[in-house]
Amino acid sequence: MNFIRSFIFYFFFYTWTTCYFVLFSPVRFFNIKLVIYLSSFWTSSVIKLSYVILGIDYKITGIKNIPTKGKFIVASNHQSAWETFFIGTLFPGSVFILKNELRKIPIFSMYFKKLGFIFVKRNQLIKSLKLVLKSVRKLSKEKNIFVIFPEGTRINPDDKTKLNSGVFAIHKFTSIPILPIKHNSGNFWVNKKFIKKNGTINVEIFPLIKNQTNKDKLIKTLEKYYYN
Repeated sequence: MNFIRSFIFYFFFYTWTTCYFVLFSPVRFFNIKLVIYLSSFWTSSVIKLSYVILGIDYKITGIKNIPTKGKFIVASNHQSAWETFFIGTLFPGSVFILKNELRKIPIFSMYFKKLGFIFVKRNQLIKSLKLVLKSVRKLSKEKNIFVIFPEGTRINPDDKTKLNSGVFAIHKFTSIPILPIKHNSGNFWVNKKFIKKNGTINVEIFPLIKNQTNKDKLIKTLEKYYYN
């Protein structure tokens, strides 16, 4: 049954995504409000498809921890592609900090550019960090929400990894608070596996981290949220 569900999902996902972004490919001519609407509509449609076809639902706890105003950095653990769709739906117009390889995806790259996404070259970490800090400072004049995955790559649900200290550098040099988010998407939207599993993803949103000047304390706090 999971194989059939997965096959049907991917058929609709790729057909829908291809038609949608070909239709709205002239993104360079769109204003930013339309681009935000189009991108958030697509991400929410993927979340809906995963629920209707794959049987993947989600439950959020701690939603009241999301600030109603002001800037913040969403720092989420990373287990699958699901959370990129989910966060894009939960925070429309947010700026993602992503690996550089993703900027090469046709049509998507034009949306990424329009939305102000920031890309990191993992083999040039110091240079990339300087670019990230410069970009966040510049974009924070107009943008309120930034998204980063401190694990740096997708991690299996039962694994742990050393967190990237870039999240601390951004927090320290911009004074933007951090909103930690944990989920267990990898139990259902299994990373790099064709077959997905039905079930409910638990999403936990923790209180804002403000004015943390100690890198080790910040990293340990995030590790506690992600791995305990």
